[in-house]
Amino acid sequence: MIATKCLVCGGSSIRADRALSGRLVCNSCGTPVGVSRQGNNKINNFSIFSLKNKYFIFFCILILAFILVII
Repeated sequence: MIATKCLVCGGSSIRADRALSGRLVCNSCGTPVGVSRQGNNKINNFSIFSLKNKYFIFFCILILAFILVII
């Protein structure tokens, strides 16, 4: 399937760049065809060290340390 439109700028002027081994490149913005716009795909980060969980973990460790000091 041949791409006829740039995913970043929407331009339809596409050429094969010899420096990139013939990879298709948009003439308007210069990005390779098939590369999507940055920031559109938001990945849900369920990591234990995410910003929302850092305060909760810090608070739990603080309470645990406080209980251990009292006992």
